[in-house]
Amino acid sequence: MICTVLVFSVFFVNIFKPWNIGRWHSDSGLVEFVRLSSYGFVVAGVLLFTQFPLRKWLRQDSFSLISYAVWVLIEISLISLVYIFMYGNPLGNFLNDFIFSTRYTFLGIMLPYAFSLFLIYYKNQKAEIGELKKQMKKPSGNSMLAFRDESGKVKFSMQSADVLYLEAADNYVSVYYLSGNDVRREMLRNTMKSVESMVEGSTVFRCHRSFMVNRRKIEFLRNEGKKLMLQLKHVEKVLPVSKKYSPLFLGFSPQAKAVRP
Repeated sequence: MICTVLVFSVFFVNIFKPWNIGRWHSDSGLVEFVRLSSYGFVVAGVLLFTQFPLRKWLRQDSFSLISYAVWVLIEISLISLVYIFMYGNPLGNFLNDFIFSTRYTFLGIMLPYAFSLFLIYYKNQKAEIGELKKQMKKPSGNSMLAFRDESGKVKFSMQSADVLYLEAADNYVSVYYLSGNDVRREMLRNTMKSVESMVEGSTVFRCHRSFMVNRRKIEFLRNEGKKLMLQLKHVEKVLPVSKKYSPLFLGFSPQAKAVRP
């Protein structure tokens, strides 16, 4: 992320020169290039400090949404302080200089920061899909699955071969399964993310933010424009496959047939 922010910042500032930054000083040519590039190196230097020694010192291994927002504000504030000491007058009107520096630092860092986070997200998503593909290729037996509620208490158990699909709604997950020739449903108070960890290693996989399916029960796949839909045995409802999980369901099962209308 730090390298991406550095390269993006240097190129962006030198090419577009936002906020008339090229006119802040009476320089040109190589001197101007070095000065403008230094803004990106300051950002990279602060990120090196916050992402490694500072996080280790504060024992900040992971972030929630709120803590991450606070962390970004801390980084912006530190970058602004460095700018003031390097390019401004810390002994002058410090408060006005800090507000001015923070405003432009926030506007300047958001684009490369967002670009870097997008690359990290894409890389993580690609790695997650790759891991799921490996799990799908592993032979899975007919294991017993225990479904726990949000307190960790086992509410019900069933053979993985009997599971058809799972559907999330609010704070509940509906588990649809076969009992003889009948389709039945059990309700579980928990999140889909938690339930996903309960069925890990089985033939039940995520296909959508709100659905998980038993890949052994897939009857056919259908492309509807840019959308991929799947039909399960014994189930009338057609289930969606989100773009993220589409690579998992195309051609993975010899029993599933891809159909294009």
